[in-house]
Amino acid sequence: MRTGIQVLVIVAFVLSACTPTTNSQPTGTTPAVFPTSTVNASASATPRQTDSSVVYENPFLGYRIALPQTYRRLTARYLTAGSGPGGLLGTDAYTLLTEQQERLQDQGDLPPASANLGLFVEAYRVDPAVTAIDWASTPRESGAQPLAMHRTIQQLAVPGFDAIKLVADNASADTQVVVIHADDWTYVISPTMWPSPHRLEDIAGTFATIAHQPVPTPSPTPAPDVARAAASALAASIRAAFTARDATAVASLMEECRISVSPVIDGGAGLPNSGGGGLGRSVALFTRALRDRFAAGDLSVTVASNVELDANSAYFVRSEWKEPDRTVRIDLILRPQDGQWRWTEARHYYSRADLGNPPCIPYRSPWVSSGGRC
Repeated sequence: MRTGIQVLVIVAFVLSACTPTTNSQPTGTTPAVFPTSTVNASASATPRQTDSSVVYENPFLGYRIALPQTYRRLTARYLTAGSGPGGLLGTDAYTLLTEQQERLQDQGDLPPASANLGLFVEAYRVDPAVTAIDWASTPRESGAQPLAMHRTIQQLAVPGFDAIKLVADNASADTQVVVIHADDWTYVISPTMWPSPHRLEDIAGTFATIAHQPVPTPSPTPAPDVARAAASALAASIRAAFTARDATAVASLMEECRISVSPVIDGGAGLPNSGGGGLGRSVALFTRALRDRFAAGDLSVTVASNVELDANSAYFVRSEWKEPDRTVRIDLILRPQDGQWRWTEARHYYSRADLGNPPCIPYRSPWVSSGGRC
């Protein structure tokens, strides 16, 4: 296939692109962004002869890089020391989509065509003696595949650094990943899909390291009684908004950009022989559809009065979504984000008989925009 999907990287961001979803790790201070002079770019989402660049710095991950100005940085993700696979300390994500385009886009098991308009820079703490080739050829976790699996390793000239590129081991010969070793750090530059809209070699050529600042530490976990009280207050606000059939009020209590949605089938999870049936629903599209359903009078939502803790120690409140021909239980998962509690996920409950033949998750508006059986 000419187009590839970098599944492991996409999983971390696919449901959250424009703002972070549930994540206990800190986002820290927004790294500096400095405009620079015009430089030549070999490719673009909208190809042009020249494309001015912007230099991005992240002092927590200790790097600087220049990208065509059509990229926009999303919120960085940071991990506490030793908690990420293979020493991963953080990831910066960049996109060629505007914020408006991001907000009006759903995400699902398979990324949309626009998913290739993204770029990631991952930073790992490593043994200084481990070369870029050794690192890429070694699984980052026990039982995992090395990054170089099914790829050809080629040296890459990045002045001052030990750098390689990983090229697809097929007729396309796409450069899929760049690995740069810098002392006790290794950086991985990769697009969400292949081929990349911009040559990774050109992007890597602008790479430089800067002085590191300590990665921000996570916010303290609130005491159980404080957390329960905050979750209960949010649940009460959600219940009031649904009782008032006020879609705008509901949206104000949700994720800012996209809410994670997942099915539970007969007590299990996901759809057989698929990616699981999960999706990231655009909050803007959800709000619009919810308003339409309320106006039509064919949907009512009842939210329970008490919050509960699930197996992952996340607070949730049960709800029932009643339509003329069915009632669906949906757990509304509530989490703290940047000092505020938000409704971040929705867990739908179905029986296997609900899936039909061929089987599919029977999401309906406002959870999906399509009008088919699923």
